[in-house]
Amino acid sequence: LDNEATAINVDQLNVVPPIAEAAVEKPVIKDEPKGEKKDSKKIKKKSKKRSKSKKSKKSVENTGAKEAAS
Repeated sequence: LDNEATAINVDQLNVVPPIAEAAVEKPVIKDEPKGEKKDSKKIKKKSKKRSKSKKSKKSVENTGAKEAAS
């Protein structure tokens, strides 16, 4: 009987963590839309920075071409 009781207790312990994980996942899902909006803003900022970096690279290429032409 003791062995059966311990086996049942182990099963109960195994069942509890998934339930706890599911409870943790629900609030995270609610927060995701807000997080996505923030991320989209961050991505837009990054894209602006990238466009600036591309412009700076072009200006460097142009100066290099001018120097080569002269």
